[in-house]
Amino acid sequence: MKKLYNNTFKEEYYEETLDSGLKVLLFHKKDYVSSTAAIGTPYGALMVNETKDGISYHHNPGIAHFLEHKLFETDDKDIMNDFARIGANVNAFTSYSETVYYFSSNSDIEKPLNMLLDFVYNFDVTEESVEKEKGIIIEELNMYATNPVQRLLNESYKSMYHNFPLKYDIGGNADTVNAISKDELIECYKINYHPSNMVLVISTSQDPYKVMDIVRNNMAEKNFAKESQPVKDNLSEPTEVVNKEYNFNMDVSMNKQIIAYKLVPDFKNSEEAFYRQAALTFLLEACFTPFNPLYQKWLDEGEINDFFGYEVDYTTDYAYVLFYYESDDKEGLMNIIKEGLDLRNIDEDILEQIKRKYIGIGFSNINQLEAFTLDYLKDYLEGMDFFKEIEIIKSITLKDVEKSIEFVDKASVSMINLEKNS
Repeated sequence: MKKLYNNTFKEEYYEETLDSGLKVLLFHKKDYVSSTAAIGTPYGALMVNETKDGISYHHNPGIAHFLEHKLFETDDKDIMNDFARIGANVNAFTSYSETVYYFSSNSDIEKPLNMLLDFVYNFDVTEESVEKEKGIIIEELNMYATNPVQRLLNESYKSMYHNFPLKYDIGGNADTVNAISKDELIECYKINYHPSNMVLVISTSQDPYKVMDIVRNNMAEKNFAKESQPVKDNLSEPTEVVNKEYNFNMDVSMNKQIIAYKLVPDFKNSEEAFYRQAALTFLLEACFTPFNPLYQKWLDEGEINDFFGYEVDYTTDYAYVLFYYESDDKEGLMNIIKEGLDLRNIDEDILEQIKRKYIGIGFSNINQLEAFTLDYLKDYLEGMDFFKEIEIIKSITLKDVEKSIEFVDKASVSMINLEKNS
């Protein structure tokens, strides 16, 4: 076990790769009462096409989410109740890029840590349980479909992407869920849940050497096939959006809108993607928040309300900017973007204020045990060092921020309108 120390954050941590291939990172949080552990695989909703050992696989959209459900839902036990009985809270989530299982506890970490490793590495499924779960998941998807904001976001992805799996809901749809079989679930589990493809992050005040022994002993009792890394197959994606404009209706009190900018993800690695995302985020922060005097004018004149905002997401696979808006004025949001997105709205002083804000958020997250553990794990799975993010933020210059507007100017744009039922 290798002992490490981060001088910027004053964090002591340990890392080890077990014989099974599982990567373990253990943060010794001496002043904390509770413990958090999270284990994840870089298998999310985007992995509908992958290759392993020279064999190509195509999966039904939504299967990563289905697999998460099935690891929790076994015929002979209730995982959540088992954790609750020992005073631990357990949960999981599936995103586009990963699936993560985690718990938090104020008690001794040994029992919940063993339980976490046991249920993640013991996939037992029957035809009957798979069929039963389909109804539960479809009901969940139908519930999300009635949420106007979630529906607006989903339609935005569909309007941007021709082939890229971001166009699918994380949970898939009724047709893809119904098409998922027991054999496909087992196949996906074997491909993506091998320890060599996974990472365990632990944050605890308890003796790190004893905690690492718990992990070693648990994993030593399990048998795994020969390790082999799956590779995501990248589909060809045009630079142009699918729909320049898309309209749909729901029962809402006011029309809502997203203007989506589809960017070209020409990044060398995750660090460069984060760098360029941060630079553009800082520009938008200067242009579309109270840093810009126009923001108060937009509020006072009723051009925007609390729904207004933006989202920037850059990865090595995709990149986009979304602007959110709520108004019956269909042209209002584009007018605000044209008026606000101006390099004159940012200078060295404003950039420094924004950088201090985001550095402060980074330091604050370090002190939130569960949030830090999950953020560190997600960054690691996506090829990014959580600690490096602060250094990248510090290094961004005004020239970097000003240059980022070029990517927006070159983007293909889609306008998605959610209109009131007539």
